Amino acid sequence: MRMPSQTAILLNGAVAVIAVASAVTMGRSIIGTDAETCRVRYDNAIQWSLQRDDGQLLSASDLQARLGATDWGLMERVSVVKVDHGPGSALAVDLASRRAASQSPGAGFEWGPQSTGPVAAACVSYAFKLDRDFDFAAGGRLPGLLGGPSGSDRKAPEAFSARLAWDDKGQLDIIGHAPEGPARLKNERHTSELPRGRWVMVDQEVVVNSPGRNDGILRVWLDGKLRFENRGVAFRTGTGSAVRGVLAEVAYARQPNARDNAGPVLLTPFEYRW
Repeated sequence: MRMPSQTAILLNGAVAVIAVASAVTMGRSIIGTDAETCRVRYDNAIQWSLQRDDGQLLSASDLQARLGATDWGLMERVSVVKVDHGPGSALAVDLASRRAASQSPGAGFEWGPQSTGPVAAACVSYAFKLDRDFDFAAGGRLPGLLGGPSGSDRKAPEAFSARLAWDDKGQLDIIGHAPEGPARLKNERHTSELPRGRWVMVDQEVVVNSPGRNDGILRVWLDGKLRFENRGVAFRTGTGSAVRGVLAEVAYARQPNARDNAGPVLLTPFEYRW
């Protein structure tokens, strides 16, 4: 996994540089190939950390304090644990927990790096692990990219998102949300079942559309192989809307039954590239 360079992070404060980089990246994205995940085509990167400055793992309270009141179900369902993969730490989302007073079928939050500014194209990378006996139940959702006007949240009228999902058979799916409303986006590739019992690397890319045209691009790679592609997405209606972060939700499509095996879903820290 390529780690972000300090130089790249320092450069992201210059608006002009970001604008030029976004234009270049969009060009690369449009002609991206199956062999090139978005992880290798974006020059600027920030990795989210699940550790304090002293190296200790964050608590659920630490997480909540850093998320600016964008979370739901976090205190009841989410913890940070050590793992033998990637950076050595991961979010553990307990979908079976009955402690959530809201009875929400999952947990989530918004994470948007403050230093990036609005971008027309972005990539998020992370790894997830489902328990070997994980029950896909009626389907569910995993994190994906989030966008909208500057300062907006996921509920804003012009907000858009593209979350990874699975159906009742474990097939990869996408739950998209745009100003026109929610929709399941058509996959121009063959369907692929989400593996269980091992770590799976995810790279997701969004290139916003030109206002008034359905020319936005959404791609998803699993373990480096392109598994989802749609080149006809209308993410936005105006130029003021752009990619701005990650909608980090892990949830069942409905509250699980007692028979559903909802062992914790593990997620490594996000890497956001633009």
